[in-house]
Amino acid sequence: MESKVLVKRIDMALHVQELCAKHKITVSFDSLKNATPQYWANRRKNAIQIRPTKNTGYYVSALHEIGHLIGEQQNGNLIQAEIYAWVWAKQNAIVWTDTAERIMEKALMSYVKNAKTYNRVARPVLDGARA
Repeated sequence: MESKVLVKRIDMALHVQELCAKHKITVSFDSLKNATPQYWANRRKNAIQIRPTKNTGYYVSALHEIGHLIGEQQNGNLIQAEIYAWVWAKQNAIVWTDTAERIMEKALMSYVKNAKTYNRVARPVLDGARA
């Protein structure tokens, strides 16, 4: 049986900070008071907006935004850019959990019309991007 590695929130937060410092990414933080998170990446300004890294969901979402700036395939269409930002996040995460997988799938499903399209377009790429 495979044992699960315990990764602390501080380790996830430091990982995001280290990546942003290494790639000179400017970070602004969305308030936790906002009911709906407001994540974004701006390639022209090399900047992201994320939530403070308080849990796995916020961590993988931050990695996803970083993936928009330094990941591959970011000049294509929207769904391609989204898929490959998640590929980058998954490949570079220090931990990838079932929660992370659900967050990624929910986000990607918001960009496609139905599960059939998701399974045809996104799943093959993501399956090749094992954490």
